[in-house]
Amino acid sequence: MWVGFTKVKEVYKPTAKVILSGKSNVVEAPDDLVGWFQHHPYLNASKPQPVTVGGLKGEQFDVVVEVPEGYYGACGSDCIDIYMLSGGDTLGSEDGNKTRMIVLEDIKGETVTLDIGTFALAFDDFMPEAKKVVDSVRWTGS
Repeated sequence: MWVGFTKVKEVYKPTAKVILSGKSNVVEAPDDLVGWFQHHPYLNASKPQPVTVGGLKGEQFDVVVEVPEGYYGACGSDCIDIYMLSGGDTLGSEDGNKTRMIVLEDIKGETVTLDIGTFALAFDDFMPEAKKVVDSVRWTGS
């Protein structure tokens, strides 16, 4: 179970082939990050809904990971590479995980994502606790 905050600068271009180097298919994050998630072939995404976090507007949607057979990426087997973190690590998600994505597009001119996730079977039980964390967010200087 996790709640993460990320400024997404680079994403993994979806590919069905084996990736031996995790950086070989990393590209600059698109301007329309919500659209990128919605059209990702290995993320089954729900329709985006408006949301407010700490007084800032954004969009939220849920994604379920569907790893194709034989896929192996920087995050390992049975895991889809999603985006590159600033320290060079990969944010990925395993087959069957469910994640609530919240995309806020103007925090001091930056796009920030909140990803809240767990195994799909535990998702509904975890969301009330995760919502408390999200509801406690206060942005300073924005």
